[in-house]
Amino acid sequence: MSKSKSRTTGIPAPTKRTIDARKYRSRAEREARNTRIVLITTGVIAAVIVLILAVALLIDNVIQPNQAVASVGGQNITSREFQRRVVFERWRLGTTLATIYQQFGPQYAQQLFTDTQSSPYAQAYQQLSSPLTMGNAVLKDMTDNLVIQQYAKENNIKLDESDINKRLYDFFGYEPNPQTATPTLTPTITLTPLVSPTPTTTPTVTPVPSVTVTPTTTPLPTGIPTATPGPTEQKQQYDKNSADYYERAAKATGLSEAEVRQILIESALRDKVKEIVVGKPPDQQDQIKARHILVDTEDQAKDILKALQNGESFAALAKASSKDTGSGSQGGELGWKGKGAYVPEFEAAIWSDKAKVGDVLGPIKTQYGYHIIQIEGHEMRTLTDSEKTDVQNKAFDDWLTKQRTERNVQTYDIWQDRVPTNPTLTELGLPEGLSSGLGGGFPGGFPQ
Repeated sequence: MSKSKSRTTGIPAPTKRTIDARKYRSRAEREARNTRIVLITTGVIAAVIVLILAVALLIDNVIQPNQAVASVGGQNITSREFQRRVVFERWRLGTTLATIYQQFGPQYAQQLFTDTQSSPYAQAYQQLSSPLTMGNAVLKDMTDNLVIQQYAKENNIKLDESDINKRLYDFFGYEPNPQTATPTLTPTITLTPLVSPTPTTTPTVTPVPSVTVTPTTTPLPTGIPTATPGPTEQKQQYDKNSADYYERAAKATGLSEAEVRQILIESALRDKVKEIVVGKPPDQQDQIKARHILVDTEDQAKDILKALQNGESFAALAKASSKDTGSGSQGGELGWKGKGAYVPEFEAAIWSDKAKVGDVLGPIKTQYGYHIIQIEGHEMRTLTDSEKTDVQNKAFDDWLTKQRTERNVQTYDIWQDRVPTNPTLTELGLPEGLSSGLGGGFPGGFPQ
């Protein structure tokens, strides 16, 4: 009976509660948990940052340096190779100009480094001032060298020790078996800019006056003989000069002696291949002597032609009207030139079977404008040594052009973003900001 009453009482039966231990953690436990979360989050962020930095380093130090800026027959030139070569060429060219600058002094800098018509240093300075111009020249030189190396390998053309030694000796001005004069023991760096002159149609406004530098000499006291180093001393001086040069190059560019020697030796292979593929230039060449007047429009050219027909002086009209101020200042004279000296349209006009000495031709349209041309002479002429070199170089350039096509030489636009600007003009000891004060000339005629 009692049991029955206990079951029917109005008091509700006690319920069992499940205590959630997570809600009743101590403060220390909660702080420890939050600390773990912060540490894990920080670790993840740090890992991501490290990964990003690693990828950036991988791109900067591995991927980009090994990207191709050009290829020749499937053989690549990498960004690293290109950049190191540009730095070296900037240093090599810059140190040469710096020596000239120090020799003649700041007062002649404007003349020496801006007069593109009469100074051999102006174009070199302009290259150093324009990274893209310098980079383009170096890249072309590197692709040409690969063309030459591939051709030499295919045709078993090799340099022997005497070829290599001759190139190095010539560079450092050392003559193991001097004939008469005592050699100058300083590197004889070529002052010819890396790229061929490109004509400009900008007229000259204010020509820079010609400056004649007269060096002063201090005579030796009477009775004091000048000592001529013997063969041993000359060899020792050559060793010292070359070692000093390699050391300075390494400090300025990071290139090892072996790398610098290889660059110098490349020119020896170029000369050997050139001699084989084009041979020696002829002693004589069929040449034409011409003069021209260059204007912008066909109507202007027709007016010039009409004025000539009415008896006006060709030289006077050239001086007054020609856009080519280089030849214009000389009455339009272009001098004696063989075939291949001018652009195709100009070339076709003067070498036509119908063209005769004394004829006035035109208007002839080229990429530069409209020309009125007069043929002043046509004959076989004996070439000077300089002209022979020019003929040989022109033939070799034509051969290289054909080889570039056959070997599918390609350059990739990324090279433009990879051109180094160091060493700078300031670091080389050269003035900055000089610009060419002359323009409009077409040195050597109209290149193809």
